Amino acid sequence: MWALRILSGPQAGQVYLLKNGKNRMGRSAESDFQLSGNGISKNHFDVTVFPDKVILTDLKSSNGTFLNGLRVHHSVIRLGDKLAAHDTLFEIILAPERKTQATALPVATRTPAYQQNMPTYSQPFPTLSQGPFPHPEMAQHLGRIEESIPSRDLLIRRIQKYVNEVVMPSLHRLVEVFEFQKVILGFAVAFVLMVTLLSMLPMNQITSESIETESRRRALTVARALANANQRVLRSNDISSFSTDLILREDGIEDVYILSKDGSILAPPERAGSTPKQAGFAKAIKGQTKDITDKLSGGLIAASTAILAFDADLQANTAKAHVVVIYNPGSLKFDDGRALSLFFQMLVLASLIGGVLFFLMYKLIEYPFLRLSQEIDSAITEGRDHADVPINFPALQKVVVTTNSLLSRSSQVSAGGVGEAASQVHREPELQNLVQMIGFPALLVNKDQTILSVNAAFEVLTGVGPSSILNRSLQFIPDQALYKNMQALIQSAQAQPAATVSDQLDISGHNFKLSCQMVSGEYWVITISPVESAQGGAA
Repeated sequence: MWALRILSGPQAGQVYLLKNGKNRMGRSAESDFQLSGNGISKNHFDVTVFPDKVILTDLKSSNGTFLNGLRVHHSVIRLGDKLAAHDTLFEIILAPERKTQATALPVATRTPAYQQNMPTYSQPFPTLSQGPFPHPEMAQHLGRIEESIPSRDLLIRRIQKYVNEVVMPSLHRLVEVFEFQKVILGFAVAFVLMVTLLSMLPMNQITSESIETESRRRALTVARALANANQRVLRSNDISSFSTDLILREDGIEDVYILSKDGSILAPPERAGSTPKQAGFAKAIKGQTKDITDKLSGGLIAASTAILAFDADLQANTAKAHVVVIYNPGSLKFDDGRALSLFFQMLVLASLIGGVLFFLMYKLIEYPFLRLSQEIDSAITEGRDHADVPINFPALQKVVVTTNSLLSRSSQVSAGGVGEAASQVHREPELQNLVQMIGFPALLVNKDQTILSVNAAFEVLTGVGPSSILNRSLQFIPDQALYKNMQALIQSAQAQPAATVSDQLDISGHNFKLSCQMVSGEYWVITISPVESAQGGAA
């Protein structure tokens, strides 16, 4: 059953179970679900549930309806989407089936895990010198939020953390100790060896299966030929002339004999009346009229062909005896010399291909740094304050930003002196680092309202990671109330450049203080901190 869970606003925590058909949301008492808030229209939006889809329709509301940060009028919604009506944020979820009509569940029964037992902050909030999360109560709160993350996502995060904090530092150490080119070459050699060795495994399996199939075919062919050649002799019971010497000389033939109905050996004459070593196979072929092959212990192959005779009592051909051939597949296998030769042939081919790929890969890695070096040389020679490297590589672009900051500083020092340069220096890298050092949720926005940096505390509090909003417009923040509040703070800070402007906002049922400071006339640093109550705790 589809449901809407309220994530922010005065009704945060409530869950609305959606019935099939139209579900109307608004302030009106006639709405299916009544919402509180001055920004909510009487009839704000409809959610219509069909058997195969769910449709969101805005009812010409004053403040609009937003789906995943974008204003919509009519759109299909899916599980996990975020809806916003003014300052109220909803999440599309699945709820257990109920027999009653769609109703709002009480907060106590549907409060998400991360909203339960919210902390009260009895100590002042941390300063920059105290580190990212020195506040014990804030750390506990973030820990409870982490516990509410689905186990699969939490496992992925832990794996990523292990790779970033344990595995990668070890690899980074390699390029500090050894030459970079040799490290890449070592990885290429290891890759070639692994691919060659692993390719031998399926080839060995295929070869073994082919040898077994061919061994069965050869053993059965010999058994049929021997049965046809001696059929008349065997039917007359004259087995004195029966000989297996010529057959045993064939490569791979281990043993040949003829079994009687009772399972004893009839021929060759010198073994007549004895019991065969392959007693299990002799028992399996007893009375059978069809050709049979089987794999014995030790890897040997046994094949049997029946010698038929007409039985007057049964009016049918019955097996009078069986010709049994024991074949050794080892005669068909590769010797160690051929196998080793094949391995080295594959290794040489893989090394040639790997060598070409290593050369191309190294040149591809080397190119961005050479291009950046050329751009820096050209910028210094021509007196430019920036270098352009149009290569889509985020790590390199960060280097370009820092380089441009240094070039700008150098250019301004040359043109107007140190004091003038200091007032006009490009601050973006420094501000990005500052945001990461702040101990509570924070982000950096430029004059185009593009998000340049967010810290880990912001991701934990809002559930919005850098990958989804970094270098994108501020309006891509899913929580529309948070977006509008930040937008208003930026306008206020622009009007008061020297002042820190602030406002309050309800997030997950708790009040937070949003503060905004304008820097260098083109950047805004926004922080989010709990509101302290009169008793010293968070409101």
